[in-house]
Formats: sequence, structure tokens, C-alpha cells
Amino acid sequence: MLSEVVLCSSTTDSIINVLDFRTGTLYTSFKQNNCFKHALALIPYPGQCDRIGLIISAQADKSLLHIYSFQKDQVHLKFICPEKIVALVVSNRGAFCAGGTDNGKIYIWEISTGILCKVFDGHYKKINVLKFTSDDSALISGSEDAGVNVWLLTSLLDDSVDETPSPYYTWSEHSLPITDIWCGIGNFNTTRVLTSSLDHTCKLWDLATGYLLTTFIFPTVITCIIVDPAERMFFGGGNDNLIYQVYLYRKQENRGYSATNSNEEIIAVGGTGSIEDVCEISSSKDNRKGNVFKGHSSSITTLALSYDATLLLSGSQDGTLMIWDITSKQMIKNFSHYKGPITNLFTFIKPPDLVSSINNLSNKIPIQPIQLFQRNTKQHSEQKINVEYVNIILNDNTKVKVIFGLI
Repeated sequence: MLSEVVLCSSTTDSIINVLDFRTGTLYTSFKQNNCFKHALALIPYPGQCDRIGLIISAQADKSLLHIYSFQKDQVHLKFICPEKIVALVVSNRGAFCAGGTDNGKIYIWEISTGILCKVFDGHYKKINVLKFTSDDSALISGSEDAGVNVWLLTSLLDDSVDETPSPYYTWSEHSLPITDIWCGIGNFNTTRVLTSSLDHTCKLWDLATGYLLTTFIFPTVITCIIVDPAERMFFGGGNDNLIYQVYLYRKQENRGYSATNSNEEIIAVGGTGSIEDVCEISSSKDNRKGNVFKGHSSSITTLALSYDATLLLSGSQDGTLMIWDITSKQMIKNFSHYKGPITNLFTFIKPPDLVSSINNLSNKIPIQPIQLFQRNTKQHSEQKINVEYVNIILNDNTKVKVIFGLI
């Protein structure tokens, strides 16, 4: 039977825990891990986004990447990096891994071969978060310099260009360091991007045009964000111990003629660069506009949603993990396996490797292969990156290639 599990880590406890989603029962723990927020990622099987094979984390105190398999609690592999990685992300199809550093550099490796495809200066200051778009056509980076850059992956992997790559978009409307980034579902022409910052705002962007759609103002710093798969609402975890729920659509009275019996229609919130005050939204009589989850005793550090988006998971600074029913706003479960802040939180379908390890049948399922990550790009010209491309046309009639997957 398919079931969901929760994977979480902390900066103070050197373990990664895998828990049962509903009960909080501990399945297994991975030792020797100490990573920052946004420095842990899941590696899916190539072409199988819903099947997780490996875990990769960048160590906070060393220039190392640790690879974990679900079949043992020790480190499976260790990769030495050219410098310490503080932000890490894996593409949705499991083809590439990107890492950011304290000095603003970005590294990109091909997972199947270990080739270091590109090293470039992405920002002036520390990289806080990296995200791939859902079609893996672009990499989005957020930094302590308050900037958000959108990089086309094809331009980063172009061997014929030796110059430092230029971002496709540079969003500089935030005034303080970026705390989190979320990318919507869809291809480059239909995706929206949500960013959060220490400046008490979340900004919604149209990736096709690069335009700022809406700015949401909060009464506190928003440290983490998550959006439901249908993009009807998003949740922001604040430093004031609250989780803010903001609806992206609202009801509006329809004063004109309508063939239906209802006098209300659903319209999108914001747009055209407008500003929405979340305090006013949450205090409105229309409960569809937003709400607040109360229960944590310390600031929120990370958020995740269940597979069907009916339950919300939240981790806090004091190591508490809570499960909420989104409809009723009630807390269902409260448990803790850490003494310090929860920094990374993921939910996914229980891997078959995890079931095998519990039943001592690990030898029946081979561990997903992975190649040693290279430390320099000198071998790059001698090896070919195994990718396949499809052409898409952007809104400005510019034709670009989009990475589709492994050959």
C-alpha cells in the first residue's frame, strides 16, 4: 500500500529522520549529517519524479556532499566539493544538481555522469536558496543581496560560450535578503514564481514575461513559503510563531446579468503589480481571503504539504513538528524528534528501498547508481552531457531550447 513519509533535518542534531506522515512513528534515521536550510535535496530515479532513490545534503562545516540510501543509516557516498556548499537543489527529473556558495558562486553537476557542467558567479553575496522550474528549463536563485535571478539552463550548459552567463531575468524589487522561492507547475510560458524576503513581503511573478504581479505585505518576516498544487492559496511561516494562509482568488459580487443563480464570481487577487495587505485580508469577514494557524511557540522555519494538499506540515525553531488540517485550521498531530530548529522538511511516497530495509530485504532492490561529482571542469570538453532538448518560443518570440530529460 502506498503511504506518505516525512523527511526532516535539523542544524543542531546530526541526523536526518524519516517519519510516518500520520502517526509520527520513526522509520529510520541517517547519521552524520549537519546541513543548513535549503542544503538538502532528494534525488528521484531518472524520469520517475514520484520515486525517490537517494538523499543528498551539503555539510555545513565541510566542503562535502553526503549521499544517503534508504537501505542503510550511514553515509552511502561522500563527494568532495571545490568549496563549501550552502544551498542545494536537484532538478525535478533527477538530471542535474545545483549548489550555491557563501560568495555567490553556483555549481551545476550532471548526476548521471558526475560532470561539473558550469561554475559561475550568480550573485554578489551568499546564495540562500536555489530552485528549478517544474519543466527544468530554468534555475532560479535567491541571495542575501536581495536579488532573484532566473537562469536558462540551456545557456548555462552551452559549451560554445566561455563568457560568464547572464540571467534571463533579474528581479531586484525585494529590499532585504531572500528567504525562500516557490515555482509553480507548468512550462516556462505558464509558470508563476513566489518569493519571500526579510522585508516582510512575498512577491508573485509571471515567469513568461518577468513582470511582478502582486506584492503581499505581512506584519512579520516570512521565513518559508509553500503553495498548494492547484495554486489557489499559499502559506507563509512567520517569525511571530504564526502561519499565514493567503488565498490567491476571492469572491466578488457580480452586478451584471448572469445566466446562473449566483451573484458572485471568483476573481484572481492582485495582478499588474498591485499590493495586498495580508493583515487586512486575514481580518476580513470573507474567510476565503486568508487565515492564520496558531499553535507554535517559536518562529516557523519550514513548511510542506501532503500529497493531496489537505494537510499542512510545519517545523519550528524549537524542533516541534505539527500537522494541520487545512480546512478546519485545527492541529491534528504534534511531535518532536529534535532539540533544535527543523531546517528541511519534505513529504513523498514511501520508497520501496525503505520498505525493504525495514524487512531486511535490501539486497533485493539495488541502490540507485550515482557517479562521483567532479571538482573542476577540465574534463567537461572531453565528455558529452547526455541531454535531450525541445524548442519552445517565449512571449517575445525568442526561441530557446529546454532540457527534456536524459537520453
